[in-house]
Amino acid sequence: MDLVSQARERGLEAYSETCPHYVTLDDTVYASTFPEWFACCPPMRSAETVAALKERLVSGAIHTMSSDHSCYDLSQKRERTDDVRAMPHGLPGVETRMPVTFTAMTSAGATVEQFVSAFASEPARINAVPGKGRIAEGFGADLVVFDPAEERPVNGAALHMGTDFSPFDGQALTGWPAVVVSNGRVVLDADGFHDPGAVGRFINRNGFRQHQSAVLETAQLPAAAL
Repeated sequence: MDLVSQARERGLEAYSETCPHYVTLDDTVYASTFPEWFACCPPMRSAETVAALKERLVSGAIHTMSSDHSCYDLSQKRERTDDVRAMPHGLPGVETRMPVTFTAMTSAGATVEQFVSAFASEPARINAVPGKGRIAEGFGADLVVFDPAEERPVNGAALHMGTDFSPFDGQALTGWPAVVVSNGRVVLDADGFHDPGAVGRFINRNGFRQHQSAVLETAQLPAAAL
């Protein structure tokens, strides 16, 4: 992480990302009853490293928060509990990315705007995805309304991912999504999930320089808010 910051100080265009589990869980999870739940690469680090990563995320030195979603279930995880080298490495995390990130960042003093930047705006900008990452004319109507005060524990078995556990099982998290709008269509609200069917479409990335120029032209517009 610090090498990326040093490169940026020299004028290089270098960026970094982390994942929710790396700013939330530390290596004490491997002393738990089910250490295979937490097998991922790179592995969990010390509590000191977790705190340092969280501090850099809040300061803006880490630019994006991804999920590194790898949806193994417990039966797959337990197939090779005899050898960590052969054990499936990866954690399910896409569904819990928002509340874990929001909880981690705001508990460390981040603003909602900083959360939105790492969670949505910067990933779209850095990856040069046109029409995404902002609430502005001409951008996709992909919106999430969440309650920053709603707190509930994670129940891995009740999540909608193709797995039966979560590395955050039992943790109380805040900032769960309440309404989700995808391309102008409400797909989640108080009445539940409304499946729009196969409406996804592939979006070609712009060239990075081309995208930077387009972003600069709309810099006066308000940043994306969730």
